[in-house]
Amino acid sequence: MALTAPFGRRAAKGAAIAAVVAAALALGGCAGGGSTDGGDDELVFVAIFKALGNAGVTAAQTGMEDRAEEIGGIKVEVTAPSTPDAAAQVQLIESYVQRGVDGIMVSSLGPSVCEAIDNAIAAGVPVITFDSDCPDSDRLTYVGSDNYLGGQVAGELYAEAVEGQGAQRIAILTGLLGSQNLADRDRGFTDALDDAGVDYEIVKTVPGDDDVPKSVDAVEATLRGDPTINGFFFDGPWPFLVEQSNLPTLVSRAESGDLTVVAFDTIQPEMDAVRNGLAYALVGQKYYGWGYQGIQVLDQIVREGAEFGDLTATGFDIVTADGGDGRYTPDEMDALWDSFDFKEEPILPPSN
Repeated sequence: MALTAPFGRRAAKGAAIAAVVAAALALGGCAGGGSTDGGDDELVFVAIFKALGNAGVTAAQTGMEDRAEEIGGIKVEVTAPSTPDAAAQVQLIESYVQRGVDGIMVSSLGPSVCEAIDNAIAAGVPVITFDSDCPDSDRLTYVGSDNYLGGQVAGELYAEAVEGQGAQRIAILTGLLGSQNLADRDRGFTDALDDAGVDYEIVKTVPGDDDVPKSVDAVEATLRGDPTINGFFFDGPWPFLVEQSNLPTLVSRAESGDLTVVAFDTIQPEMDAVRNGLAYALVGQKYYGWGYQGIQVLDQIVREGAEFGDLTATGFDIVTADGGDGRYTPDEMDALWDSFDFKEEPILPPSN
């Protein structure tokens, strides 16, 4: 991605946007025209999630607040639509651009959000994505795990689990259709199965709309409707965020050895799924790192004119029953959540 000071964007819009931002700086503010409700030197950064109220969001918000406090002079605001809704995200972006905040982080819900990101950039407000990317937009960088690579890891773990077991009829549970991050995970998953030579068929992909009860219902209905399914990939954590008594069909099939499940995310409630043999493995993002590094990157862009590449990678974690070899056991991951001792070193621009 071509980048220009004081914050980067694709070359096609670079000159025009640079002029907008230069004018904003000349008026005495940071990119975006300066804070409207902070002190003269306080930056206001806004994080727009898909939804609030889960452990991953809490961890990311904590990371944001921790890094903002370490740097100083930053106010962090966290928001999301009341339910995962792209149009509502667009409205939030537009409102914060009008307010003149100094930087925005977005976990995108789809193409219309990507267009709103382009409009924000054109208006002189730095925008980065996290968790869910808009790779064809003018966003300045994506901070988070490489979702395609994470999907590949999930596929490799699935192949490891079913080695020698014959043909696999696999269903995929996804969240909101059209989410780029989930589509990338699914693509990585199937590519890894191909590379591993697994004999498989993706029987169906069912959406749970980023909603826990809907996801539980989708999984149970899918398994009841097709007893030949012997594999499931959850590209998010939703069904494993509830008591396993809510998943009687899955539990029965997994306990009998007739079902292999690999799921994304390593949120604490999911640990019981591995511990109790319902899931072979979990692939998790570094949720705290989304926030910690997102604030770090925005601050570097706004105050230092820093340039970052398309991907600012925060990595991911793997949980299996036995752990080892760069993996965590459920107990080890539980301990991290209990202590909340997620350690991060600030990421610097590639040129540094």
